[in-house]
Amino acid sequence: MLSTPPAILLDALEASAVSVDEWRAVELRALELIHETKEGAPTSEVNVYTGKHIWFIERHSPYHVRRLPSGGVMLATHPYRTLWPLWSDAPFLLGITS
Repeated sequence: MLSTPPAILLDALEASAVSVDEWRAVELRALELIHETKEGAPTSEVNVYTGKHIWFIERHSPYHVRRLPSGGVMLATHPYRTLWPLWSDAPFLLGITS
């Protein structure tokens, strides 16, 4: 993996960062609700600090890979999720398994 050109590794990270279907399904509805709220729709308070909600975020929230103008790279995700799965999936996309 160390001999792999950086551009190829970044491509693999970006490919690994694609949102999963479960996230895309709820994200669409969440964005609709945000828009409706801005338009004046009634709101209600919901407790999202339950094990079910946190589990979902830990497993499905999206990763973000940004190539910076300086040549650096920024990797980010939700604070409840770790970046390790993103980093460990990239070598598999390249066929590098050790």
